[in-house]
Amino acid sequence: MGRILSIEDDSDIQQMMGQALFSEGHEMHYAWNGEEGWEKLLACDPDLLLLDLMLPVLNGVELLQRMRAHRPMRSTPVLVVTAYGDDAGMLRHALEALGAERFLRKPVEQRELRRLVAAELSAHPREPERRQAPERRLVRKGSVGVDPLLSTAWVDGRPVGTLKGKELAALCLLAGSPGPLVRAALMDGLGYRPGQDDALKQTVHRLRAALGDAHKARVQTTADGYELVA
Repeated sequence: MGRILSIEDDSDIQQMMGQALFSEGHEMHYAWNGEEGWEKLLACDPDLLLLDLMLPVLNGVELLQRMRAHRPMRSTPVLVVTAYGDDAGMLRHALEALGAERFLRKPVEQRELRRLVAAELSAHPREPERRQAPERRLVRKGSVGVDPLLSTAWVDGRPVGTLKGKELAALCLLAGSPGPLVRAALMDGLGYRPGQDDALKQTVHRLRAALGDAHKARVQTTADGYELVA
C-alpha cells in the first residue's frame, strides 16, 4: 500500500478518488490548489501524486515544473487526472516531457483509477529511506527542523524553503548543535579549508535567503561562529 497525495479542486472528484483508494488500504493526503499541493508534497513525501492540471493559484503544469526543478522530487511518480479533451498523443507527449508517465481522463472510473495506481506503485517502489514520513526524520532544534532527504527547511511544522548543497549541510549542522557552533567546526563540517571564511559567509548568506524574510534572522552571527535560534 502507498502514501498518496491527491491535488484536485473538485470536491466530488476528490472525495470519490479518496474513498476508492482509501478502501484499498492506501494512506491518503489531500490538497485543493497547486501552492497547497507543493507544501503537502514536502510535508508528506508521497509514494504517488494524483494531479489535476486545471488548478487554482498554481496550475498542474507549473507544479510539475517545480517538482522537476527540485532534485529530490524528480523521482516521485505522477498520475495526471485531466479533463483535457485534446489529442491523446499530444497530451501524453507533453506530460512525458514534464515527467508524468500516465494520465487518467475525467470523468474518473474507479476501476481504472485503482489499476493505474497499482501499476505506478509497482513500477516505482519507494527507496527504504523515503518510506518514513518527513516529520519523523527531521533534524530538529526547537521549532526549526530540516529534512535532509527532501532538502527542506521547516518552521513550526510547515516547510518554509528548499535548500541546496552547502546550505542544507549548514542547516543540519546548526540544527544539530545545542548551542552556538564555532566557525572552525562549521567550516570543517562543510569541507572548507582554513582561510575560506568568505566561502562560509556566502553559504550562510544563501541559507538565510532560502529561509526567507520571516525566518532568516534565526541564523545569528555570534562572536566566534553562528547559532540557529529556534
